Amino acid sequence: MNTETYTVLSSLLVDKFSVDPTKVSREATFLDLGLDSLTLMEFVFAAEDAFSIRIPEDQIDPNLAGLTLDDICQVIDKMKQS
Repeated sequence: MNTETYTVLSSLLVDKFSVDPTKVSREATFLDLGLDSLTLMEFVFAAEDAFSIRIPEDQIDPNLAGLTLDDICQVIDKMKQS
């Protein structure tokens, strides 16, 4: 995973979504971080803006309980390479 992508997304979680920085890790699920499906989508929109990309809806399902920060990083890294 691209460290820059992780750093940007971690900062978004802490700064804009008030997530406790000690809880942020690559393996943390969004439920572990306290984000419900609506807040997760708001986070995705913020991530899209940060990277000037649009993530197709089929790439990230906000209803997946096990969705992790690493999952979103991988999707963004793949899109940045395209």
